[in-house]
Amino acid sequence: MSGRVEEGPASLYGGVSLGLGVIGLTCMAFYAFGVGPLAFVLGPLAVTFGILGLVSKVNKSKSVIGLLMGLIPTGLLLLLPFGVAPL
Repeated sequence: MSGRVEEGPASLYGGVSLGLGVIGLTCMAFYAFGVGPLAFVLGPLAVTFGILGLVSKVNKSKSVIGLLMGLIPTGLLLLLPFGVAPL
């Protein structure tokens, strides 16, 4: 083992998942300003890239954090009936 970092698309899955998760959570925080639907797109993308990152076994910690951060806006938006907050 030389300790080299693998190069290629698989090494980017964790970072992409983390980035999309952060942007999705930020959009969810500003849901009242009309950017909530963007979180509904970015959340599942973060989950997808998180799963791909876990399968490729590169940057697993970033993949897990991105996966969890993508699940939060996805789950919250699925609980909101027709885009109206129940609270």
